[in-house]
Amino acid sequence: MVDVVRAVRDAVGSEIMVAMDAHWKYANGAIKLAQAPEPFDLLWLEDPVPPENIEAQRHVTHSTRTPICTGENLYRKHGYRELIEKQAARIIAPDIPKMGGLAEAKKVADHADLYCIPIAPRNVASPIATVAGSHVCAGINNFLVIEYHAHDVEWWSDLVKEKPPIDKGFIRIEDRPGPGPRLNEEAARAHLKPGSSFFGDKPHG
Repeated sequence: MVDVVRAVRDAVGSEIMVAMDAHWKYANGAIKLAQAPEPFDLLWLEDPVPPENIEAQRHVTHSTRTPICTGENLYRKHGYRELIEKQAARIIAPDIPKMGGLAEAKKVADHADLYCIPIAPRNVASPIATVAGSHVCAGINNFLVIEYHAHDVEWWSDLVKEKPPIDKGFIRIEDRPGPGPRLNEEAARAHLKPGSSFFGDKPHG
């Protein structure tokens, strides 16, 4: 993994932010894993240990200069309280649609701000949900970045009628009411998962 980080850092230089995700796969080796890439100035190491043990998260976080990021498997403001108050992560990554929605994410962000912890939301969502989440990010003091996972989905941008919301690494926020982009129903229907129905349609049977 260090070889991968070294290769990426050599390829992109020192100005590009680089992060690494461990996908909760480590327990005893988590500290060693977190300490090893310290020379490469990672933006974060995400989820080095399973999310259930906040004390283990805290121990790893305070044992390395690599910022530890976690939070996508926690729910509502109460689910984040111990993580925040024990300062068991350097960066918190709520999954806004999954953890409770826009208002709940704002509450978590404000709580984390009291402890000087930045927010970097996880974002595996449509263009509309991405922009909606970005509105929350634009309204919090401790926003860092928002994740984006759709590079490999060729039709992701087709789901909205407007120009794709992401341009050169930035998301445009409209100054008119509402989230901004409008759903392209034709594109959404064309990419329905087999066996599922479009919302508003009567189920088949």
